[in-house]
Amino acid sequence: MIGYFDVRNGCAGDMIAGSLASCVDIGEIKKQLKLIDFPTKYDIEIKQVIRHTGKFHGIKANQFIVKLEEKENDRKYREIVSIFKNSRLNEPAKEKILKVFETLAKAESKVHNECLDKLHFHAVGQTDALVEVAFSILALEQLGINEVFASPVGVSNIAPATMEMISGIPAVFRDIPFEITTPTGIAIIVSLVKSYGDSPPVITTGYGYGTGTIQTEFPNTVLFAYGEPSYQKYEKVGIIETSVDDTNPVIFEYLIETLYQAGALEVCFFNAITKKSRPLFCIRVLCKPEQKEILSKIIFQQTTTLGIRYREEERLILERKIEKVKTKYGEISIKIGYLSGKPVNIMPEYEDCKKIAAEKNVPVKKIINEALRRAIEEMDENRL
Repeated sequence: MIGYFDVRNGCAGDMIAGSLASCVDIGEIKKQLKLIDFPTKYDIEIKQVIRHTGKFHGIKANQFIVKLEEKENDRKYREIVSIFKNSRLNEPAKEKILKVFETLAKAESKVHNECLDKLHFHAVGQTDALVEVAFSILALEQLGINEVFASPVGVSNIAPATMEMISGIPAVFRDIPFEITTPTGIAIIVSLVKSYGDSPPVITTGYGYGTGTIQTEFPNTVLFAYGEPSYQKYEKVGIIETSVDDTNPVIFEYLIETLYQAGALEVCFFNAITKKSRPLFCIRVLCKPEQKEILSKIIFQQTTTLGIRYREEERLILERKIEKVKTKYGEISIKIGYLSGKPVNIMPEYEDCKKIAAEKNVPVKKIINEALRRAIEEMDENRL
């Protein structure tokens, strides 16, 4: 399962938690939070509000509000580590929560020139911030999110620790007189996100918006969307075509070999009859768009054609993986094509089968059938 945060308008801990609140069983997460001995009693309120977009409509977003029973003092980083290490949460959840606070602590330590053992947190160490981080991690865990992606991060009126944490990631600096990305919010993002920009193709299952308490002219919201990865991928390909009726076909073997060596994805020949009843060969080459010039040059040099047609198309491809299976004839590579995470095509690599067939003096079709049988067995046993 893939998760994506749109944080172009900034992010804070409460905004991230609010965006996730629409997607999960909140009651179940509250039960999980009881496994943590927070230093101050609290209550969570999730309130839906409208955030205007500057047009004629608004966005329904969640305000994630943590109400504390009493005022708190500053808290040392090592106290926070102890709170979560001593919790009854599962280990993966603990590790992710602690990673967020470690990211935050290292940034604060650097900008304030203070070692981690002596480091004090102010607002980011309060129980409300601890709950926001824990809620966010537990929500992602409940959804089964394996990979997290995000947009570039919007920032303004930026705190030094936030500036330290966004170093090395895409950011958009805004001319806004208040902070739109907080240290807690960016610590969650940089601790979890795999890459920034576009997400991989995803079949969306659900989404939610989270917002803070400040109202602005722009929609100060975080969008979280999640779903199953779509293993169908679109890519641009070039199509090079030409027709020849006066080229000696004995050169075609060399032409095909040369085109493949130069990077052609596929080379095909088609027979036809043209003017004066001459036999005609249509040459079609599939390539990456940037290969157009070099492949066209080869065709001009190696054939008698005077002109080449070129166009670009989109092709839909499956995710592909190469696995190896052990057969009674030897180890053979298997190419597997996945559609929405499920294998739909499986084929032994011909060159492996051809090589073994020659070595063992066995018909190549027997090698192919044996490799296919073993691959299907391995899949049934969940080893592929």
